[in-house]
Amino acid sequence: MRVAHISEIHQIKSAAAADYETVKNEVAHGSAVLVEFDGCYCVLRVDRDGLCVVCAAGKNLLSIAPKVVSLARRISAPSIVYHTKRKALKRLLSAYQFVYESTDEDGYAIYRMTLNG
Repeated sequence: MRVAHISEIHQIKSAAAADYETVKNEVAHGSAVLVEFDGCYCVLRVDRDGLCVVCAAGKNLLSIAPKVVSLARRISAPSIVYHTKRKALKRLLSAYQFVYESTDEDGYAIYRMTLNG
C-alpha cells in the first residue's frame, strides 16, 4: 500500500459523491490520507475511536482490505470503522468481523471492527 499523491484524488470522486470537496480538502490539509494498492484507492483518517475508512473506490477492495487492517493494528487503533449505503459492501468484507453499529442521519450504515483489545 502506498500513499497516493493529491493529484490522484479524482480516483475517489464517485465514491465520495457529495462529500468529494470535503474529502479532497481533508487530504490536501493532511487530516486524511489517500492510499492505493492494486488499483483500489481509499481515504483513511485517524479519529479518536479508530481508523476510519472515509471512502474507497476500485475493483480490488479485497486486496487492500488486509493492508488497511495491518495498518490499523500497527498504529494501535482500537477499531476500524466505515459508513456505507451499499449493502453489498458488508458481504464483500464478510471475512472481517465488522459489526453493524447504527445508521446515521444521512442513511449511512456504520460498521465497526474492534481491534487491539
